[in-house]
Amino acid sequence: MVRLFLLTAVLYGGGSGIARLLLNQTDLGAVFFIPAGITIGFLLRTEKRVWWVVLLAAGVAEFSMNLLGEYSGVAQAGFVAANLIEPLVGALIIKRWCGWLDLARVRHVVWFVAAAVVLAPALGAAIGSLAADLGGPGDFQAIFYQWWLGDALGVILVGGGILVWGSSPDRRSFFSPWGLAILAATVVSLQIVFWSELPLTFIVLVGVVLAGALFGTRAVMVTAVVIAITQAVDLVYGTGPPILGIPDETALIVIKLRLAVFSLAGLLVAAEALESDRARRAEGEVRVGLEKEVTEKRVYRELADHLQQALLPTQVVQRPELDVAVRYKAGATELLVGGDWYDVFEVAESTIVLTVGDVVGNGLEASAAMGRLRTAVSVLAPVAAGPGSILASVCDYARDSGATSFATAVVAALETDTGRLTYGSAGHPPLLVIDPDGTSRWLTDGRSAPLACGQRQIVRPEGSTYLAPGSVVVGYTDGLVERRGEDLMEGLARLERICQMNHRRSIEELADLMLAEADGSADDVVVLVLRYLGPRSSLPPEG
Repeated sequence: MVRLFLLTAVLYGGGSGIARLLLNQTDLGAVFFIPAGITIGFLLRTEKRVWWVVLLAAGVAEFSMNLLGEYSGVAQAGFVAANLIEPLVGALIIKRWCGWLDLARVRHVVWFVAAAVVLAPALGAAIGSLAADLGGPGDFQAIFYQWWLGDALGVILVGGGILVWGSSPDRRSFFSPWGLAILAATVVSLQIVFWSELPLTFIVLVGVVLAGALFGTRAVMVTAVVIAITQAVDLVYGTGPPILGIPDETALIVIKLRLAVFSLAGLLVAAEALESDRARRAEGEVRVGLEKEVTEKRVYRELADHLQQALLPTQVVQRPELDVAVRYKAGATELLVGGDWYDVFEVAESTIVLTVGDVVGNGLEASAAMGRLRTAVSVLAPVAAGPGSILASVCDYARDSGATSFATAVVAALETDTGRLTYGSAGHPPLLVIDPDGTSRWLTDGRSAPLACGQRQIVRPEGSTYLAPGSVVVGYTDGLVERRGEDLMEGLARLERICQMNHRRSIEELADLMLAEADGSADDVVVLVLRYLGPRSSLPPEG
């Protein structure tokens, strides 16, 4: 705190001394009052708990400098009060509405202008002018405007410099060949305009705005301070009027106004340019993020599909009496691997078993359960009495081993020499049969509770039917027929229509058509299509 006190007091006193020197050399008000910027800059760059140190140092320095002038006690007290109340009011307003001030943000620049550049200096000018008027003869209006504009410029140039240097996230560097060229051109142009007595100072100040647009808030501060210092030197050593044809006091007010307006315009342009750049970068990051997300989703889908395919049979049984086509498609959402399975295998010379199942859930746990249940079906089928016995044994295995808490499955055994199909369903959607003439029927017998649910059963119920040569059997998981907001019966009817209309196509084409109908499904989809060609004895010889 001692260092903060000494630093504030020394800088405040030095700035006040420079302002007095300019005042004495020109008989005009200072171009900008440095202490006003130092005080509010330090207040906005420190915590509230140490503000009293900054204000105490500023008050001591102000009182000490006033002792060097011929002021009455009323004027001295008023000047001290004005120079303490002014920065305190501005800082309180800014802290309330902006928090930690960042002049690289347009909203913060607006509050900085409103509170620290306009309102607070006007309050300080009113207090100081009134004190000067009460302490002796003085022109209240002239003192008010010179005080107000001098403090406002001090806040912009010095306070703004303190606020942007080392704290603003705007890191664009002004010290480059182009930046230094703009600075040099601005100073040279200012000299030409001033010494030629041409009323074109506002053209020179365009350099402040240009610096802000190209190089950011720090460039605005550097350029504006250099212009202010150059202008002050010109006023001290110049022999002609500040602006031709205008009284000196009025000319100084015009000069201050121009410098203030262009400096603030430069800050706004710099902040707007930075925010536009941030918005473009953010948009680019969002776009890259979305592209990355889409890519990751595609990769996840592909990985899920490949992993699921690895867990499913690489090939199904091929026999002269039948054609078999199987399809698997991962869901549209990022469910990773799921629990759908299929299988077709021989259990005797003239008997094949087909199965389709679905473990509830998704992810590795569901996939592992699916693998165990599919394996259990293939192991138990050769020694079981039929599909009902297979389902009962698999259910007991699932319950006892903890493989899953809920799954559905359909198991069917086809005797290839007779066409007899025996089947059982543990909570699974029914098989669909399309006869050679295109008529369809749902195999709804032999239904029982899902696997791992309900009471233990030695044998579950079965149903049976006969397939004529050319008949098609369709097994599937619920992802093929279920749609959000749609009744299940609508999905079953849609599947039935597709199969009836296309039953003469090859089973590969029929499987593709059914899978295409499920495009966009949020769930995994399995399709198994089997066409019974008839007993081997009735088939034409191969070759």
